[in-house]
Amino acid sequence: MKTVVTLVLVLSVITGCATQGVVARGVGSEAPSLTGTAADPFPPMAAPSQDQNMMPRVVIPVTGGAPVVGIPVGGGLYVPVTGGAPIPGILTGP
Repeated sequence: MKTVVTLVLVLSVITGCATQGVVARGVGSEAPSLTGTAADPFPPMAAPSQDQNMMPRVVIPVTGGAPVVGIPVGGGLYVPVTGGAPIPGILTGP
């Protein structure tokens, strides 16, 4: 049993190293660098919307129906102040 566990551990280490890749260092300017100018894999996030007001608002449900007073939770979703599941809605005011 110990040999099976050891074999699995060794194989996982070997495949993990093989999939991570190796940084090749060449002579000259074409060698890849760790601080290169490649595209940033984690671009800066967009600034949050300027509208941070969490007060209840009158919204019209996208699915139709009467206007509802809801609290914005983001992404065009509003939680009705009377309770229930969040609804996608269109804001009636500025």
